[in-house]
This record gives sequence, structure tokens and C-alpha cells, in this order.
Amino acid sequence: MAEYALITAVVASLAISLATIPEAQLARQLPVTAARAQALISKSARANRVPAAQARSVMAHAPYGRAALRYLYAEGWITGRKKASECVFAKATPDSTQRELARGLKSDDRLRARLGRMHVTVDQAAGALTRGTAAAC
Repeated sequence: MAEYALITAVVASLAISLATIPEAQLARQLPVTAARAQALISKSARANRVPAAQARSVMAHAPYGRAALRYLYAEGWITGRKKASECVFAKATPDSTQRELARGLKSDDRLRARLGRMHVTVDQAAGALTRGTAAAC
């Protein structure tokens, strides 16, 4: 029971980090082009004190074809590198982590609408974040 509460708290922090992006910046935070995604991932890596070159490499080798999903995967990886506990939980319980993250993402209507405009479902976004976070371990 305590594990579930801890996992829920960790996953909620991932959802909150995405959900707190102001609507005006949301379009820039979910890039359509690969060039914009690389620029944003470098900026995010530097802000989180993670090597930008490593983050760009992770994004380039992400298991997704679309820039928005590769970006989310790399953002998850940065989160996993910065917070080892989130990485461990995403790796140990990927299904539960993805479900909780999807639940958190669904609670924000603006974010859900932006994901829809980028042709990314909530489940795809949650999956990319979860896989990226787990890959950081």
C-alpha cells in the first residue's frame, strides 16, 4: 500500500511538470519539428544540469518517429537523470507509472487539447515519458 502511494506521488510530479507549462508556451514545449525539439531539449537539459549533448543523443535514438514523442521521451530521460527515485519507479513498475501519469495528464484540459493538436494521445505521451524516465537508470 505504501508503494502505491509513493509511486503515485512520483508520477504526479511528472504530470505536474508537464501540466504547469503556461498555455502560451505549450506549443513551444511540444515541438513538431526535429530542429525545434533539439533546441528545447538542450535548453531543458542545461536548466536541469544534465549534459545537453547526452540529452540530444537520447532524443536522436528515442524509439519514436515523431518529434513530439521523441521530445517527451527525452524529457522523461532528463527527469530520470535528475531524480533517481523516479527512474527506479518507472523501471520497476512501468504499467502502473504510465497509468498514473496518463491520469494526471488527463486532468489538465489545456494540455490534453494541445496534445490533440500535436496528434499525440494522452496514452502515447504518458508512455513516452515513462519509457524515457526508465531509460535513465
